[in-house]
Amino acid sequence: MSVTSAANSHRLPRIAVAAVLVLLPLVYFLPAVLGKVTLAPGDGWTQIFGIRILVGEMIARGEWPLWNPYIFAGMPLLAAIQPGALYPPTWLFAVLSPQVAMNVLVITTYHLALIGTYLYARRIGANRIGAIIAGITFTFGGYMIAHLGHTNRTNAAAWLPWILLAVEELYVCVRWRWVTLGALFIALQIFAGEPQMVLYTGMVAGAYALFALLLRARPQRTATFVMALAAMLTGGALLSMIQLLPARELLQLGDRAGLDYEYFSQFSLPPRQTLGLFFPYFFGGAVMPPYHVPYWGKWNVTESCGYVGMAAWLLALVAVFVARRSSKDNADRLVWFWACCAGVALLLSFGAYLPFGLYHVLHHVPVYNLFRASGRHLVTFNFAIAVLAGLGATALKEADRKRVKQALFKAASLLALIVVLGVIAYCFLGRWLMMDTPLPSQAAAWSNPELYIPLIFFALSVVVVFAFAKGANVPAGAGLVLVLFLDLLSFGFFYEWRAVNFNVADKLADPPTVKFIKQRESDLNAFRIVSRSDKPYARNADLLDYPNISIARGLQSVNGYDPVRLGQMAEVAGRVTLDGVIAEPGALSAAAQGFNLLNAKYLLNEHVTPSADAPVIYEGVRFDARRMDWTMPRWARAAIDAKATATELVIISAMEHAKGLAVGAPVLNVKLHTASGQLIERQLLAGRNTSEWTPDSAAAIPSWPSWNAVGYRGRGFLAHLKFDRAEIESIEFESVIGQGELIVTRASLFDAVTGTSHSLDAVSLSPERWRKLAQFGEVEVYENLRVMPRAWFVSRATLAPSVEVLRTIKTGRLMDGSLFDPAEAVLLESELFATRALKTPLMAVGAPSMPKSEGPKSEGPKSEVKITRYQPQRIELQVSNASAGFLCLSEIYYRGWEARVDSQRVSIDRVNFTLRGIELALGNHNVEFVFRAHSFRNGAAWSAFGLLLLCVGGLVTYCNRKKFTR
Repeated sequence: MSVTSAANSHRLPRIAVAAVLVLLPLVYFLPAVLGKVTLAPGDGWTQIFGIRILVGEMIARGEWPLWNPYIFAGMPLLAAIQPGALYPPTWLFAVLSPQVAMNVLVITTYHLALIGTYLYARRIGANRIGAIIAGITFTFGGYMIAHLGHTNRTNAAAWLPWILLAVEELYVCVRWRWVTLGALFIALQIFAGEPQMVLYTGMVAGAYALFALLLRARPQRTATFVMALAAMLTGGALLSMIQLLPARELLQLGDRAGLDYEYFSQFSLPPRQTLGLFFPYFFGGAVMPPYHVPYWGKWNVTESCGYVGMAAWLLALVAVFVARRSSKDNADRLVWFWACCAGVALLLSFGAYLPFGLYHVLHHVPVYNLFRASGRHLVTFNFAIAVLAGLGATALKEADRKRVKQALFKAASLLALIVVLGVIAYCFLGRWLMMDTPLPSQAAAWSNPELYIPLIFFALSVVVVFAFAKGANVPAGAGLVLVLFLDLLSFGFFYEWRAVNFNVADKLADPPTVKFIKQRESDLNAFRIVSRSDKPYARNADLLDYPNISIARGLQSVNGYDPVRLGQMAEVAGRVTLDGVIAEPGALSAAAQGFNLLNAKYLLNEHVTPSADAPVIYEGVRFDARRMDWTMPRWARAAIDAKATATELVIISAMEHAKGLAVGAPVLNVKLHTASGQLIERQLLAGRNTSEWTPDSAAAIPSWPSWNAVGYRGRGFLAHLKFDRAEIESIEFESVIGQGELIVTRASLFDAVTGTSHSLDAVSLSPERWRKLAQFGEVEVYENLRVMPRAWFVSRATLAPSVEVLRTIKTGRLMDGSLFDPAEAVLLESELFATRALKTPLMAVGAPSMPKSEGPKSEGPKSEVKITRYQPQRIELQVSNASAGFLCLSEIYYRGWEARVDSQRVSIDRVNFTLRGIELALGNHNVEFVFRAHSFRNGAAWSAFGLLLLCVGGLVTYCNRKKFTR
């Protein structure tokens, strides 16, 4: 053979492998490559897509993407971390159309995962076929495909194999190049925007490094290896500081600063759903034919899927059976490490289902307790099985033939037993496996593709694995790779990502509601909108201009979708949830001031057609068929309009997670305001007026019958809060439950004199506040008649404890019962102004009038405030005020904002619980607000320092190597 022929024979396999690694993601996502699908299902569309568009626009304008004015009335952008503002592939949105940018971003993520896993598998000794199998298993396995809509999560997970590759390279031979590359991989994973994946990668990489030090053949220079790992970790942390410091600052101000156990334990994987590891649609949930069974498992397919393919299971079992427990061989020890890693990851994924209260213990572990959804440990499980499959395929060719034969038969027998048990469970044990959702009528049938497709691939996998074990020819290896790829395709190709097949440009275009509002407004920065719906992401999402897609349409919103939204803003906006749902509909009442202060001029309200069902009647009191379903955790406050004459307030309610409360403990304070100005106060008591949900109780009232559809029969409790007959105008509610939360399902005012009932509607829209302008289908457009402008001046201040400030905003009343008018006075929290001397006339909450020394309020010249420049990170104003007072901005207070008055730096105060304000002396002033986050600047300095250290280390290493070679 000639030298050229020999070179070609070595080059061809590499070319073939490179072609496979490049082509497989393109083939898998062919509909997206052809532009027929946008790879943004679920949260990828509702949460990620609009924010990435904003990041791209800001970068294209030459701005740092630091502040997002479009959601939650304004919040940090880069610090929110999930937008991936510093992740280089996100910058594609600056130069490509949104659809193309998103598809390129996602597809290259799967290239990244595939190539990284292949390289890692090769580095630990897998042959080419084994490494390809490892790459396919991880990249197209259940976790990576099911979470495709969580764009930032898959972006981050794709760096797992690369970080492990860097650790392995340093184990083999310490070189500064891999210290630098490893640090860069760590930084890129952090920039990708999913801290949970960073934590899990750190757990795996840390365990892998300890394993390399303690259980593998020690590297020649152990101390050098440890120092290299420390340098890599330090370098990665320093490079990431530009992201980590702003993220840490924001995290401390939102809900994620600490999670209670109930939230922490959400999305735990029920052990019975491990059947889904072998039959991906065992519990249904596919969105496209030929599958047709609705989902009936716990949570959803995305949070519970870890399918890796039948061939991968078979090869992973082969690897375990071939490896010898007592062997000193590195390959065998690697098998046992990854087998243990898979087992631990699977156990951790069970979360709240772990025995002996272990998950309660984990809830106290710092950092780990900041993340919910233990089922996401399946990312580690999938990767571990992928590596084992690659090692198993390698063992079929390189291990002792006798051991291989025995291992292969053991593996096939064990997998066959599992498959048989799965078939029995599917056909006969469905009702025993059922959790929240009743068993669909289509389930448990032999003819379901959910059952027979995995069986077909089990048979094919056994055939191709045995064929591969017998022959070393290329067709056998190609057949094995093809069957595994098609097996995984049979799951992922029919999941939710293919359902995003609409025209993106049309979807981003202004819906009729947005066009209507824009026709009325010349300045889109002078107001915000708020959307209200029980199901905001359903068919009316576009008409509601629901976040975060609303960003692309240019209207600023009080709603939003981000798990690290600012907590104080959320309280003012009716406890708006992380996905933008208003949890306290009473925030829309005539008295509540939250949305007025937040400059919400327009309300997009999904019109609910009155129920055709007959009213619900209990003990002679009539309730609407439509339920309130009002959830109130501790200290939740709200007020609703209720104009009716009554002798009692009748409430149907129940508590959740509150079993430790003493009988008679108050759980809800109720204040009823009458037309004559009287205040009537009552309490709802635990064990007397309300109690925990119960399936059986003669005194209980079935309040959530429709929940039967999901296998839950909650029963509420009827409470009569009686008082002297009066004309009621409004009702305030304050939850004082000690633990858990109170759920009010229905409430009605009842008049015993006339026998009439007035069922309360928590979302009634008073014409005194909301003027209906138009209706488009099922969505109504209202104008807020009491909205505050984006900026205004007040000459009086009211000082009160924080809790009272929030109560005043929610109820519209001061402690003495008088009305609060935000145009006349600003609310200041006494905890923040305890040592501050104010020039603004001050009136304490509850005081009947101004202090005598202040004299009566005069009707002097009115102040004027004009916004002359408004940009996401800069606001300039001209203010003319005839007295000392506060300039109030309907902009969210955050420490990164700086203010200058007439070119002089001044401090910014938090006013009205969540807004920005500065105290001004009388006169004419030029005021400027600029967002210059100190955490970002400090982080950038640390990142530059980290980059410098890595460069210096590389230079020193290079010089030493040159000196040595001489």
